Amino acid sequence: MTEKKTILCVPGAYVPLLEDIRLLKSDEQNPNRTTVKQREQIWKSLQKYGWTYPIICNRDGVFADGEQRADVLREHGEFFAPVLRLAVSDVDRRILRQILNKLKGSHNKELDAAEFKRIAELGEKEDLKLLLASVGERLPDDFEGKRDSVTIPETWELIIECKDESEQQKFFEKLRVEGYRLRILTL
Repeated sequence: MTEKKTILCVPGAYVPLLEDIRLLKSDEQNPNRTTVKQREQIWKSLQKYGWTYPIICNRDGVFADGEQRADVLREHGEFFAPVLRLAVSDVDRRILRQILNKLKGSHNKELDAAEFKRIAELGEKEDLKLLLASVGERLPDDFEGKRDSVTIPETWELIIECKDESEQQKFFEKLRVEGYRLRILTL
């Protein structure tokens, strides 16, 4: 009898794609971010529906899509998932990540801008414009495709250093109820 690799439902077509996700790599530049509540929903969804679509990465195992799902799995002691490895260049992996991230998730605007610049530097500015147009977005007017020229609009912000994610969530909820416009930043 073979050892079961996962407690989650894996469609028969995905069984040959099962891999140890601890071997996959992040480029640490994914602009898609998830909240604690979203991570809980990811886990509940995986438990209820199983693998409706695989994690996607390049041949070297660098994530294009599914990085948050892989993180959630590792948090819950699950180390195997269907992984679709595609023969794509680094710029195509990044564009694919943008396409798939635009379909779901929320984004850190500064990391999105930095990612746009990396894609433009790799020679795909026109494809990026077409992608953004297809989801109702466009490059900023002052976009030059240079990594060192990110323009951040003038704002007045308060950063509260929290001891953990739970305390961060409590501050967030308290200030939101008081009517403040907020965003969560995790460094």
